[in-house]
Amino acid sequence: MHPAAPTPQTTPLPRALLWERLRALFARVIAAIGAPALLATLTLAPLMRKGITRQLALVEILARKLLLAEAAALPQPAPQRGPRVVEVQLAASGLYTAPPARRRARAASTARAIDLNNPAAWHARFALAIPRDHRVVRDRDAPRVRAFWDRAPTPMIEPAPRNHCTTAFTIARRAEALRRMLENPTPYVMRLARTRRIGVARSRETIQRYALRAPRRFVGDRRDPKLTLDIFMQAIRANEILGDTS
Repeated sequence: MHPAAPTPQTTPLPRALLWERLRALFARVIAAIGAPALLATLTLAPLMRKGITRQLALVEILARKLLLAEAAALPQPAPQRGPRVVEVQLAASGLYTAPPARRRARAASTARAIDLNNPAAWHARFALAIPRDHRVVRDRDAPRVRAFWDRAPTPMIEPAPRNHCTTAFTIARRAEALRRMLENPTPYVMRLARTRRIGVARSRETIQRYALRAPRRFVGDRRDPKLTLDIFMQAIRANEILGDTS
């Protein structure tokens, strides 16, 4: 009699171990492309810029899948309260009058100089990049209903001046935001959890697109070739959990 073949390992790996492996991958990427402070000072050729963004995009996509897995593992949120009561004011004629919109004039702010040698002072925030549900009409595309009796002109608000950022600084800030998220992913898990339960607030198609999204051009890691597969398995499991509304 021959001994039975061992069954394949199907138990998902601990997410803490996957975070450590992803941080190691990010460290190898930074060692190859340069630290954010160095990237901000470079003049990148098109091919070099494309190669750097592809490597960063791979780490970002894998990180979002781990964030989704962490958010799916959180306990179910408490049931929401009942409908909110809104007081509606009526005019003397009995017609509904919409409350006046509060427009705050944006104060003119002076553009602050960016210290390229101090990435910790940059305004860098990791983007969750949740895909938009194509069936939901955005507010800016929705039809507008204006009161014919309101002829007051809309005050023009001048936009605040923006800092002119170079392409290299934009990529460097993206790498810095990714570094901060990998250092402490908990706040981003909570942000993603508030955006969910995505299975209720958004369609299942949105969850699936977020969980199964892959880079346009696959670039793996020679030092840890199974990392991408292991994280994808976590994302697939999170998709099942968030998509189950039973």
